[in-house]
Amino acid sequence: MHYAAAMTEPTAPLPRFLPLFGIALLVRLGTILLGLFLAAGPPHLQPDDAAALELGEQIRSSSAARIEPWFRWDAVWLVNISQNGYAEARNKDGRLGVAFLPAVPMVMAIGSALGLNPYWFVLIAANIAAAAGAAVLAQVATRLTNDRQTGIRAFVLLQFFPSAFFLSAPYNEAFGLLFMMLALAAWLNRRAGWAGVFAALGSLARMTGVAVGVAALVGWLCYDRTRSGLRRAVILAVGSFAGLVLFWCYLGWAVGDPLAGLKSQAAWGRRSLAIENPLYAIESIYDPVLPHWGEAFVVLTFAGLGIRSWLRRGAFWGLLTLLPVAQMMLSGTFLSGHRVILAAIPGFIELADVLRNRMLYWATLAGFGIAQFILLNRYVHWLFAG
Repeated sequence: MHYAAAMTEPTAPLPRFLPLFGIALLVRLGTILLGLFLAAGPPHLQPDDAAALELGEQIRSSSAARIEPWFRWDAVWLVNISQNGYAEARNKDGRLGVAFLPAVPMVMAIGSALGLNPYWFVLIAANIAAAAGAAVLAQVATRLTNDRQTGIRAFVLLQFFPSAFFLSAPYNEAFGLLFMMLALAAWLNRRAGWAGVFAALGSLARMTGVAVGVAALVGWLCYDRTRSGLRRAVILAVGSFAGLVLFWCYLGWAVGDPLAGLKSQAAWGRRSLAIENPLYAIESIYDPVLPHWGEAFVVLTFAGLGIRSWLRRGAFWGLLTLLPVAQMMLSGTFLSGHRVILAAIPGFIELADVLRNRMLYWATLAGFGIAQFILLNRYVHWLFAG
């Protein structure tokens, strides 16, 4: 199914949004409760960062004390930004908050402006966004493959995916999922303007949000090449880059360097942009301190799914999976690969299409579920989990 075929009306009935939204919301609630249960057990570790310790005390002294175990790792920085702004979001290593996009800090600021507890507000908002995004994914997958069962499988696979617990955390992933899926749904419905708006919001959550615009332009170049198609592709591309450009302009005003976020990546274990970075990424699989074989397996599997998607459905859908893979390769490490790959959503559609064999499908879900349980347990105990 190439570009033109993907734009036709499906004959398969679309899954209804509300039942899927309700199921996904229950999954997210269950994930939160499981994380809190696991956090109560050993090991009882503490972070070695003063800012993280201070944040923990702040949350435990507020009405959000019960959900404190969900504010780990990057969530500490996102809270730091919401409280101090990008200019002052720093620790002993310097001003590193600029590496994070503003979706979660903005949501927390809205909660505070409404007079609500920002910790509860952002956790609830993230879980609602993730549930809604997953429901729209099922509809997009059904529309793309013209197979309702494939749409349902894509929905379920996302819930079980090893790093899917990040969709319940106060991270940008949940908002990236929601706005990317809304952009794709609007695109399939030939509403380029709305697709551009949602893509702009998506690029405020994950830098891979700009992949939608790049994919639209390449898809037009490869398959459409009509004037109306170019107009639609440009609208989507402008929208997908608008959020990121707006953020860069803000960084220029706040810290004096619009590219400060990109330049800070080295402090997070990644390399400056260089042609040899893919070789370093492969080398990171065998890092003696923190090997990344699991992340590498996931990323390379999604690379294969992206190629399959390109061949079967066109450049637009293939690139949406391959560009997050390329981001990992260009960073020079597979660090956090299984979380970053959550941005490669069409890969889940392709995986659902591959897993038509019932036994293989259930075996995959079992493997995903076990891996997610292990990673969630690590996350709430201050052990690195992506």
